[in-house]
Amino acid sequence: MKTVTGFFMAWGNFCAIPCPCKRWDENARQHMLAAIPAVGLVIGVLWWGLFWAIRLLEIPLAVGAGLMTAYPFLVSGFIHLDGFMDCNDAILSRRPLKERQRILKDSHVGAFAVITTILLFMVFFASMWSLLEAGESWIGWCLMAAPVLARCVPSRDVLTKKPLSTSQYDKTFDPGANRRFKRLLELAWVFAALLLAAGAAWVRENGFFKAALIMAAAQLVASALSGSYGRKQLGGMSGDIAGFAIVWGELAAVLSLAVIQGWI
Repeated sequence: MKTVTGFFMAWGNFCAIPCPCKRWDENARQHMLAAIPAVGLVIGVLWWGLFWAIRLLEIPLAVGAGLMTAYPFLVSGFIHLDGFMDCNDAILSRRPLKERQRILKDSHVGAFAVITTILLFMVFFASMWSLLEAGESWIGWCLMAAPVLARCVPSRDVLTKKPLSTSQYDKTFDPGANRRFKRLLELAWVFAALLLAAGAAWVRENGFFKAALIMAAAQLVASALSGSYGRKQLGGMSGDIAGFAIVWGELAAVLSLAVIQGWI
């Protein structure tokens, strides 16, 4: 079944956790891309578990914040961070389009990639410190849904937006055939929203529903805008731009939660 094969293909390609069932079917590439949010759920459940383990073991805030910051990048094998760095190098160079596209594919690490990654980790770490210090149980629920929400829009864009000529998806791009996968990814976003709603009903803590709603909206805006900006600056869609948008989506999640918990 291609749906199952696609899920395990996505797991093997976009998650560093050893895949329990290694499969590959060249004809299931679209299924693989559509299954990326499902892999995000696996990542999110473990992120939730790490949050609770740090709280229960009373690990010092600085150490806990470091672990919570490193986790989403380690568990994805740094593949999305790589796209984030490549896109920043290309976009911030402010060169002509052809030169930006060349920089995007260049394997060397430039100054813009290093600077933006340092800033990314600074904001991520500070946000995680704030969330652990707050210690609200609903934060764990939000972190469970965040990787799913962050992957829905970028995965849909890879399937439906015109790819760069240098992208691995260029030869197999077919927007008509991918239409049903677009709907599936939109349903995945709805599923993540329902997961948050179920958490709100279960935990019943003041402010949970408001925080979940703001986080989901922040992620949707961040991943959509960053993806659109990346396509405009680089002349099409690619896996790097998808990673760029996923990182922005996850950053929007933790930053919005850190700000919100101070209000409620």
